[in-house]
Amino acid sequence: MEFPSNCGIPIGSLGTGKIDFYKDLTIGNITIMNNWSNPLVSVKGFHIVDLNTNTFLQGNPARSSEIKFTVKTPEYIHADAFFPEVTYKIKNPNFTIRVFSPFIPGSLKDSSLPVIVFEVHGKGTIAISFPNITGSRRWGRVNYKVRRKINGVLMKNLRALQSDPAYGELFLGCEGCNVYVGHRHWIPAATEGMTEDLRVFDIKKLEKRDEIDKYEIQPYAREEISGIVWREVDGVVRFYLAWFFNGRPHHYPYGHYYENWFHSAVDVANYVHDKGLDVELDKSRDWINEAVRNSMYVLTYSWLTKDGRFAIYEDPKYSLLMNTIGGMTWDAVSFLLLELFPDLVKRMDEYFGQFIRYGEVPHDLGEESIEDPIYGASYPYAWNDLGPTWVLMIFRDYKYTDDIDFLRRNFDKMKSVIDWLVNRDEDGDGIPDSRGGFDNSYDGTYMYGASSYVGSLFTCALKAFIKAGEILGYDTSNYVKVLEKAKQTMLSLWNGKYFISWKHGEKQKDTCMNSQILGEFWCDLLESGSIVGDDKVTTALRSIYELNGRASPYCLVNSVNPDGSIDTSTDQMLSCWPRISFAVASHMILRGMVKEGLEIARKEWNTISNRYPWNQPSKINSFTGEHFGLPYYIGSLAIYLVKLALKKKGISIKD
Repeated sequence: MEFPSNCGIPIGSLGTGKIDFYKDLTIGNITIMNNWSNPLVSVKGFHIVDLNTNTFLQGNPARSSEIKFTVKTPEYIHADAFFPEVTYKIKNPNFTIRVFSPFIPGSLKDSSLPVIVFEVHGKGTIAISFPNITGSRRWGRVNYKVRRKINGVLMKNLRALQSDPAYGELFLGCEGCNVYVGHRHWIPAATEGMTEDLRVFDIKKLEKRDEIDKYEIQPYAREEISGIVWREVDGVVRFYLAWFFNGRPHHYPYGHYYENWFHSAVDVANYVHDKGLDVELDKSRDWINEAVRNSMYVLTYSWLTKDGRFAIYEDPKYSLLMNTIGGMTWDAVSFLLLELFPDLVKRMDEYFGQFIRYGEVPHDLGEESIEDPIYGASYPYAWNDLGPTWVLMIFRDYKYTDDIDFLRRNFDKMKSVIDWLVNRDEDGDGIPDSRGGFDNSYDGTYMYGASSYVGSLFTCALKAFIKAGEILGYDTSNYVKVLEKAKQTMLSLWNGKYFISWKHGEKQKDTCMNSQILGEFWCDLLESGSIVGDDKVTTALRSIYELNGRASPYCLVNSVNPDGSIDTSTDQMLSCWPRISFAVASHMILRGMVKEGLEIARKEWNTISNRYPWNQPSKINSFTGEHFGLPYYIGSLAIYLVKLALKKKGISIKD
């Protein structure tokens, strides 16, 4: 995929952090030091150089330098992003550099390795430098030469404490590498200010310094140092950048999964080298798989703890909440992860259940925590869509894995959630009552009484619970009556074209929300059958396509008025939520509206891919297509639902 301007693709693995790579082969926004929410934005000292021609294989080597400099650069660099890899085609000198982190479906260990591989194809003498960024302060940083199976430079900080997020080490190396440990990349420029000492990238000068085994920043010095490795390339050579940050800072005292298998960054590099690990994901280059692969970027904003708990930031900048559910957030991401690592998803969905409080399901696992959940995210308002979402996730996990013990373990909690929701029905119509603002994922929009969005999710969750009881041999007949009552209330919201947003006594809102039958989408995925009737589901989807789909040239609008104009009552209604849009597009495909579903999905993806593919927002402005809402949003992987729907229908995108 082509790069938009000023946008880098994050390369990294599950729970390890990442480094953004830009289209000119420069880097930034490093989060490998337990600093997901506080990235190292600007990075000096990273270079890739062909020493034979004295050419920096980067478009802008001075990107992060205070004082700009001029060096020889390639005639042309073309970058192709395909997460978790990016390939650079370089002309004059001619090289191909593929940058990736291993990803192996079914192997959690090999998909959570703290390493980036630089696979260089071509002929020349390649040098790679990287800065010592260990420790949150520069004092105490030291570089050591390593001579082993893989030669390289080991970077540490002797003064960093374990409470420092950046406590740990880095290793840069390759098989047969030459090594220089003492590159100073922050020195006085010829005129004023500080710059990088690039004179070192001369093969004769480097060879003279190959014998230095250690370089340390002295007390009181304001140095910044890098390590350099280089070797001749004639064919293909892999260079490894590995890290091992095993501190226990206050916001992340859990340790990393990779600590179970390795003891150092050198161990990691050797392991990846010996096994020849690579990326083993679907390599199809149709637009849907490219969208899915590149939307997997959000997995780099994840935690994978030493004891195997997994969580993703709702967003790493503002909310800092982990594994938020409701409105196709973690619930959307987990569909792909269920295919790749089913045990991981089941564990976390079941773990969520530990925090159910008298039947109320929390909104998340905590604010930069996986042990301090927030209920409703707008306390004291309880949310009506979280309980149905969790029940559906548990039943989905059972359906996808046939793990009946998993279903049995969670049945009592499913029952407590359903009972809590039933008790939220104050007027006896079978649907939990919406009480104004802040009581569902549309937490800035007022809904009252019977909401089609909430009602649809609740009825499908209730149906899944009843089915679970039948499978396990439990009597759930009392809930069948509740389901019938809820169904009739849902039908009362039908206006002949779609289910209106909500109704409360004599008041109602007649707008057409794109999520009005989101529960029916879940029912179709779980093959549970329709609640409101197949004809009404298809007609509602047709109305959503014609009204919400045509209201904006950029995306599927959340809510429109009966005449098709955009509902501007709140910024949530006038915006588009990509995670909902892709779910609705998938639902259309499942219901035979393949052309329409793909049209909706393609339009939304075009808006995203042209602007912010690796920083997908929670909301898109339906009038301009611009970024709106929370950044790097957890629901970015909802595009996978389109691929899943096509697979379920037996349809190839090529057809």
